Amino acid sequence: MRVRAGRLATRRYKVRRARGGWALALLVGIGLGFGGSAYLRRMVPVPQAHIAADPAPTLPPEETQADERTITLSGQSWYALQTGVFEDTALARQEAEGLRARGAGGYLFQKDGCRVLAAAYDARADAQAVMTRLKTRHSLDTEVVEIVSPEITLRLTGQKGQLTALSDAYAALEKLCGHLYQLSLSLDKQETDARDTLAAMKSEQDTLNELAERLKARFGASAPPAVSGLRQILSDCAQSLHAAGSAQSLTRLGAQVKYCHLECICRMAAYAAALGNK
Repeated sequence: MRVRAGRLATRRYKVRRARGGWALALLVGIGLGFGGSAYLRRMVPVPQAHIAADPAPTLPPEETQADERTITLSGQSWYALQTGVFEDTALARQEAEGLRARGAGGYLFQKDGCRVLAAAYDARADAQAVMTRLKTRHSLDTEVVEIVSPEITLRLTGQKGQLTALSDAYAALEKLCGHLYQLSLSLDKQETDARDTLAAMKSEQDTLNELAERLKARFGASAPPAVSGLRQILSDCAQSLHAAGSAQSLTRLGAQVKYCHLECICRMAAYAAALGNK
């Protein structure tokens, strides 16, 4: 597996509590996104490596032939609105719960402290526009971290069934990041309703669970760390999607969609960075 990778780009901020009253502005500006200062790290090439899988426990004959293929994970950048960085995890959780009650994601991201993220967006210009609105209309200072998922080229060797399962899992997670982003925007702009949103999330949940089971069946207990880590992301994201079904209001549903989106992009960025550092 030849890997080209960057690193997760973040900026360190003072430990603080976000001021109240910002949540309404968050909901008003949701169609435009959020933004602020962001910093990119230079892409750093790394030595050649491989994901080499042992033969699967039991597979149909058509899946057992030896195979080698190249998979490229496309690089992405997202701009996440950060409301605070905490040394005390309990305070971070309290902050996150307050955000979720107001329709924001409230995702806890461990990076140089416990960062509390409200939502993430894909356009810098839109992010800057809403950052200015929050500052001028609500006297609210916000910070933005740029979450970089570097482009990675993987060279895989194993059985055909194993590599197909890996390819499908990577593709599904990349698609999920974009799909959850669009769901969040559509729900906040009232272009879709709760029923359609929940149906879409249930479909994604079923897909992730099926892919996690395929990886388990094709790699067994001796899966390489890169495979077991991917399977964990699939399972955790599926569980977060499942939690949307218990949302008691549109506000809570919107919060859960944003949480799932943040979880997907943060976990994939960390996973790609880990591959690149090997």
